[in-house]
Amino acid sequence: MSGVNVRPAASDVPNGKTGGPVAPRLDPVSADKVAKEFESMIVGQMMESMFAGLESSGTFGGGGPAEKPWRSFMLQEYGKAIAEAGTLGIGRMVREEVARLYAQQAETAS
Repeated sequence: MSGVNVRPAASDVPNGKTGGPVAPRLDPVSADKVAKEFESMIVGQMMESMFAGLESSGTFGGGGPAEKPWRSFMLQEYGKAIAEAGTLGIGRMVREEVARLYAQQAETAS
């Protein structure tokens, strides 16, 4: 999972120097990406738990030792698709909380 970019830009600091303490700025694109990755991981893990008790069926070519890793890959991709659609709202809540924390941090640094 990638981090959120909080490095101050030279234009945000007097005289363009970034040596002193500066309140971090939240990069909305990075925050959105991290929030979606988090939601994707959570949904994928929930689906892993849901599918854990299901037996594979040989009728449609399922079963065997290769099914377990392939099922895991499939569930991860389902998690990514659900996160990208934003239907659960987990990513939105994470993004809002990250923004709130950065705003609070900026207030205390000022």
